[in-house]
Amino acid sequence: MTTMVEKKFAVEITYNGVTKPFQVESEEQVTALLRKAIETFHVTQNPHLLSLYRQDGTLVPENESIERAGLKPNELLLLRPNSVKGGAGLLRLAKDLLRTTFLTLRECGRGECECAVYWTGPSAEDLIDACEHPAHVRSAYGYEVDDHWLTEFWKRLASAKRSVKVQVHTHPGEAFHSTSDDRWPIVSQAGFLSIVIPDFAEGEPSFDRAWVGRLRADGKWQQLASATEAVVFA
Repeated sequence: MTTMVEKKFAVEITYNGVTKPFQVESEEQVTALLRKAIETFHVTQNPHLLSLYRQDGTLVPENESIERAGLKPNELLLLRPNSVKGGAGLLRLAKDLLRTTFLTLRECGRGECECAVYWTGPSAEDLIDACEHPAHVRSAYGYEVDDHWLTEFWKRLASAKRSVKVQVHTHPGEAFHSTSDDRWPIVSQAGFLSIVIPDFAEGEPSFDRAWVGRLRADGKWQQLASATEAVVFA
């Protein structure tokens, strides 16, 4: 018995809490689908660091056709970074979230390791109302987010229609954006914000001495003069 494979069908791809449909053909290369997804979601920085994943966290092989990769009609795929190392307009930060963030960073880093959190909120709003603390390995000089955690996080965002608005992490001394920070943000869309807190967040909960930057459309980071250019307290 011969199994019939649909020549043309739709799959769904989610990126940072937003899901969109894509038409594919069975003989089309996965690389072509990946490229279309990156263009559709307007990813501007380091697109080569993004790949397509199934919901179980397995990588969709880019050097195969849609058929050979085993993609099915209406399958939901995750467009997400291979690894994470570490919108224009004002975002509204929920009350006490800054203090919660500092407590999380301190408890994890213990004054000797870098730590990271992600500020999230409803995809269609400018509100930041939650702080996500990823599973990660860490040292005094950096961190790397757990791959399985990242897959599950991406799925939760899509299901809840939420997005990562800001990534926040610590440095041991002065706050600045390192080469790794530049290259591996969790979201690579223009307008995404990155905040670096100095001294392992051991100081008072404040944006004082923090490095605050916004990703530009050309993929470069623009340092802001103050966090008030990007975030206000709700």
